[in-house]
Amino acid sequence: MATSSEADITTTEDEDTLSDITENIELQVLKESIQGKAKNTISAYLRAYDQLKNALNKEVHASSQKLIIEKSKEISGNLNTQAQLINMGIVMRRLYNLDVKELESQRKTNKKGITERVKQQNQKLNEVLPTLAEFDEHLTYLHSKQMYPELIVNYLIRHLCVRNQDMVFELVKRKADVKNDQKNYMWLAKGKATYYRRDYKTADTYKEKINVIKDKAFLNALAKVKFPLISNPSNVGYFVKKMSFKELGEGSLVKIVVNDARERGDLNELTRISKDRGTDLCTIATSYNIQPKKN
Repeated sequence: MATSSEADITTTEDEDTLSDITENIELQVLKESIQGKAKNTISAYLRAYDQLKNALNKEVHASSQKLIIEKSKEISGNLNTQAQLINMGIVMRRLYNLDVKELESQRKTNKKGITERVKQQNQKLNEVLPTLAEFDEHLTYLHSKQMYPELIVNYLIRHLCVRNQDMVFELVKRKADVKNDQKNYMWLAKGKATYYRRDYKTADTYKEKINVIKDKAFLNALAKVKFPLISNPSNVGYFVKKMSFKELGEGSLVKIVVNDARERGDLNELTRISKDRGTDLCTIATSYNIQPKKN
């Protein structure tokens, strides 16, 4: 038999709902702050938040800066992953008007480590990466063998220096079917294709990108391929890597394009790459530099 105090304690459905809302209020604050950002960006924010909150076992903003740094290191030894988690700590504490000096200091330290590691990796890549001429020959080969999905992927990397997420687009035959939303579209018309990118890594900074493509081989490939090009968008990186030249992936292949422009001293081409990829020129000149250090 229940005691008087136990019998008096009941939980209504409304109270359960209120409890859930209270427990997730920090997450709601985050979601409101990132409304309007690109879908890919929102997913990355929410993923980092879940990782960090689960490791902390408490609200992120209520955790000390020291604890956030410690847990970020425990979660992953990868400096890029740590940087994402530390950045989430900064985002959440700023939303609650809390100090972030320690986190910002750690972020700077990590950035130096990431920069040095990228330089070392790029210098190793310089020894194994094919030339731009070989990349171009591969495009010709793909067309001759009617390997149309592979041709589309490699063409976009070669000529627009796109990232993986950019490959997730809808092919339409009428301009009216290019909706006013955050999706990527390829409008195939007579003699040209117009490529609309709204959902890509740096869309929050560089906004919508529109490119007109008139290459006949590329247009022919678009007409022949059964869409969607990427069967599983949630794993787009895997599919792009498998279809890319020598399975090098978009990051390494873009470095080939950048290196060729650097060797020729073609600032206009580097600026074009920066604009098409949605990456500032400084990053193009450093993170994508595969030339060895001079003694």
